[in-house]
Amino acid sequence: MSANRAIGEADVTRFAELIEQRLGLQYGGSSLTELEAVLARRMHALQCASFHEYRRRLEAAATMQAELRELAAKLTIGETYFFRSPEQLNVFSEIALPRLARTDPARRIRILSAGCSTGEEPYTLAMTLRELGPLALAGVSILGLDINPAALAKARRGRYSAWAMRATRQDRLEKYFRREHGEFVLDEDLRAMVEFEERGLAAEDHRFWQPDSFDIIFCRNVTMYLSARALGEVIARFARVLAPDGFLFLSHAEPLRGISQAFHVEHAQGSFYYVLRNASGSSAHDRLTAASCVVAKSGLAEPAPTPPEMEMPAEQRPSLSLGAVFMKGQQYDEALATLEALAPADRLDPDVLLLTAIIQVERGKLEEAAQLCASLLALDDLNAAAHYLTALCHEHGGRRAAAIDSYRVGVYLDSAFAMPHLRLGLMFRHDGDLAGARRELQNASILLAQEDPAHVLLFGGGFSRKTLIDLCASELRLCEGSN
Repeated sequence: MSANRAIGEADVTRFAELIEQRLGLQYGGSSLTELEAVLARRMHALQCASFHEYRRRLEAAATMQAELRELAAKLTIGETYFFRSPEQLNVFSEIALPRLARTDPARRIRILSAGCSTGEEPYTLAMTLRELGPLALAGVSILGLDINPAALAKARRGRYSAWAMRATRQDRLEKYFRREHGEFVLDEDLRAMVEFEERGLAAEDHRFWQPDSFDIIFCRNVTMYLSARALGEVIARFARVLAPDGFLFLSHAEPLRGISQAFHVEHAQGSFYYVLRNASGSSAHDRLTAASCVVAKSGLAEPAPTPPEMEMPAEQRPSLSLGAVFMKGQQYDEALATLEALAPADRLDPDVLLLTAIIQVERGKLEEAAQLCASLLALDDLNAAAHYLTALCHEHGGRRAAAIDSYRVGVYLDSAFAMPHLRLGLMFRHDGDLAGARRELQNASILLAQEDPAHVLLFGGGFSRKTLIDLCASELRLCEGSN
């Protein structure tokens, strides 16, 4: 129940809908209380006696933009700091910039910091570039975007508290800042390297969001606040404006799984980042053809075109739940025969490919399983289960570094997936990384207690939930005993 008599529950709900439509921000549950407080303050400031009166002002053409700017300033106060997520900065300087420069040494590198808040991120990128030497600075532009005018005003001033410097080395503080009245004032030459613009990511503007406009996009700790609709539109916009060989950096808490198929995830320097799937020029048809070829190499008959009238309806195709039944009964040969009896086109269904790969792992046919996973990843590179099975094949083949990378991708894409945490824990303990082993085994134990039973049957290697949790506990005791 609303605490303000002039604001009813339906008013708060409608206000949340308007905020989502205009700014792309998602509010629900307990966060509606925060939204109601903002609404009450704006109504008081504008002397609106009712929500209906305030809504007319918000939707009127003459006052809408000014009020949206006020709301953006109240609703998007971001907390950030310099040199946040150093692993991604290492990828930026050691992988992204050199790769882009190799394609065209004379190209101008265009960098976008989307949702830049008070400027710490784009200024960090400028400092990183400065440390690479004059060659890196010759052809680089950095643009910071944010919807919050107050945050941008602070960014342009370039004055920061000690709290914003908590991850900044002393030598950088001395090199790039001066102390003034208890604040850190950014070097003017660095400030000149960054331009700022007030712009919401959720608003379409084809004049600005032009194809091939940026080579590198940073949008970290921003998309988690967007509604599902706005998020899908923003990521599609990024795919449109990014150069074919460009890079997209999101935070580790913002994977694109289930959101977009436009990007391919990569892992390096302990960090994840995205490149466009069509960077090689391949189309969806090309990927489907490649997937068909890999399926053929895995031992299944090569899929041939299937007349539409002969395709199995989606609701009748083998599901992951059916696969769990096969796993429970260890009916691997029967399950494989069922899948091989499908129409050729149906064998390229992602669930069918995944089930077939799981079965081949259980049958010890790791090469075939790896080929099937490659086929599935050619269609859906953000499939966490396919990365997990690929990692298993790497691990059993003695390719430990590749296995760890693939397990980490699986964890990144699905943080609630217990099995890659467990396998990483086992590998880390074997390698003597006891701190890493404890972290992963503890995560696995917690997640296993909540894991869907079908998921345990599919990926648990024939072990029950209790057995896997007991294994985590046993391995954790061994970690403690090795101290």
